[in-house]
Amino acid sequence: MSPHLRRASAALAFASVTGIGGYLIGQNGSTSAETALGGVVLPAPAPNTTRLLYSLDQKQNDQELIALIDATKKRAYFAMYEFTLKDIADALVAAKRRGVDVRGLVDAGESANSYDAPIMTELSAAGIPIETEHHVDGQGIMHIKALVTDTAYAIGSYNWTSSATNENDEILEIGTSPVLVSAYASLLERLLQKYAGTAAAAQSAAASASIGTIDYTEAPQHIGAYASVRGTLISAYTASSGTVFLDFCKSYKTCPFSAVIFSGDTKAFGDLSRLAGKTVTLTGTITAYNSRAEIKLTNPNQLSVAP
Repeated sequence: MSPHLRRASAALAFASVTGIGGYLIGQNGSTSAETALGGVVLPAPAPNTTRLLYSLDQKQNDQELIALIDATKKRAYFAMYEFTLKDIADALVAAKRRGVDVRGLVDAGESANSYDAPIMTELSAAGIPIETEHHVDGQGIMHIKALVTDTAYAIGSYNWTSSATNENDEILEIGTSPVLVSAYASLLERLLQKYAGTAAAAQSAAASASIGTIDYTEAPQHIGAYASVRGTLISAYTASSGTVFLDFCKSYKTCPFSAVIFSGDTKAFGDLSRLAGKTVTLTGTITAYNSRAEIKLTNPNQLSVAP
């Protein structure tokens, strides 16, 4: 049994005895207060129920959201005004890595400040499109705080910050009504489409600041830089999840650099095993993963082959 399934089963068993922290509203509209979780998090409420969580009762709203992200298989859309929690960002990156369609919308001003910017960098480097609002009149902010997965939504006053988790009076509503899940998903899709292109604009700006072409052995010295990394491709390995890893050494564990294409993007690249033994150049932001340098490829234009 996978860790996620074990986590869900344990939570359900615990819930059957003691209940879930917060207030549970069932199909009949009845409301009942529930006891503490004792550290166990339920990935989602029961079908057609809603849980209302007050932040300072458990101080674990972030874990509630991470459980939803961990459980989803196809979709994780979010809109967030303030986003500084690395644990939620890490969960979104992990979801992207296993093939989930992860997309986000953030406020133009907040996302650029010194607190939010590192999170935006982490998500963008993982190939997650992050759009920013830009109202035509120059006024207004993107003040939504919402997450929608395959079967659940989470919405309320709760920003994804430490202060909102541990100090502020916040409300987080988590529900599984198919009607509301669909409605929130449609709204976020509409906004993501409305502001589409801001992620591309950010990538263009990064390209203008490229450090140029370097050998793959030099990549670890340029973490965080936008560059073109050149090397002879040893193999293109496809994992069971569908994610493709481009290896430049016989032993990937000791190699200083690799590239990854998540399952949702692989179709555009075709069969990359045909490039084994060829000199290729990969362009993008160099990030660190498992103590190695890495570039995430989302577009075939990021890959070129020497004649």
